[in-house]
Amino acid sequence: MKHKIDLLLHKNKAVIKFIYGLIILNVVCLILESYEELDAKYGRIFQLIEMASVIIFTIEYLLRLWVAKKRFKFVLSPLGLIDLFAILPFYLPMLFTIDFRVLRILRLFRLVRIFKLGRFSKSLKTISEVLNCFDRNWIRSLTSRHYCF
Repeated sequence: MKHKIDLLLHKNKAVIKFIYGLIILNVVCLILESYEELDAKYGRIFQLIEMASVIIFTIEYLLRLWVAKKRFKFVLSPLGLIDLFAILPFYLPMLFTIDFRVLRILRLFRLVRIFKLGRFSKSLKTISEVLNCFDRNWIRSLTSRHYCF
């Protein structure tokens, strides 16, 4: 079961395109709702899109966490943190009493969702792999040399 869900999340093109489209829809809605006249007219639609998206992103996050071989590593990974920060602003006001100014800042964190697109970018994955390799090699070279001070 875990293997099937893992394949669905990482290899199924329809699922990937759906999440990709949902991210773009969220960013467009975020921009449009910043215009008072559009928010006044379509604010309820923007809220419904936001709520449905957060539910879907939450399910995606929980499934990714469930199928992860090293859950703690996933939670602290850049993509895991982006996924968490993309949904957290929705849930925090439900858990804590938050000042309106803080709530506005948290709503800006919704823009983090655009970074979720990086999960599907081959070039970003390549850059990440190069940086990880460089980081490991750099640490190895530092620890293997004996420095005299």
